[in-house]
Amino acid sequence: MYLPKSKFRIEDSYGDEFTDANNQPYYGKVIRTSSGRVFAGESINNTQGALNKVRTSDLTKIARPFNDYYGPLDEDYKKGFYIRYFLRDTRDGKFAEVSLKQWKEKKLLNYVLAGKFVWILKGPVNDGVLDGISFKGTSTKNRETLQNLEKTYPGILNFFKSTSEFVR
Repeated sequence: MYLPKSKFRIEDSYGDEFTDANNQPYYGKVIRTSSGRVFAGESINNTQGALNKVRTSDLTKIARPFNDYYGPLDEDYKKGFYIRYFLRDTRDGKFAEVSLKQWKEKKLLNYVLAGKFVWILKGPVNDGVLDGISFKGTSTKNRETLQNLEKTYPGILNFFKSTSEFVR
């Protein structure tokens, strides 16, 4: 089968995403086409058969296997901002917000995309005008940060829904 390079990508499967023709978990390289079909193999010229997607319960609920994230600290409020760390599992697209410690550990995994950004904590929440000069509120600034990240991490806007979270 021939497909231009722009119409497929080669990924890894870890056994929990696809099954083979015998309904056994598939581990190894997979070829994902732009039409959504998935084949076993490392080369588009030599596929080893179509794979079936494993049905999952609810991909919209983000599982948070990390338990050491607590939000901003008092010293972060004194600074007026803090760094938020997150991970995206490339196998299913799920996000998880994590602590710096977890972020450093998990970002080395080959199926994880790690990201971080500055979250503003202080200032007026809403946009306004002061002495005839308009200004952006913290909610707008945080939303703009997430909109910029959306280009690299599609779906992040849905994960961090409240752009005024933690703002005082």
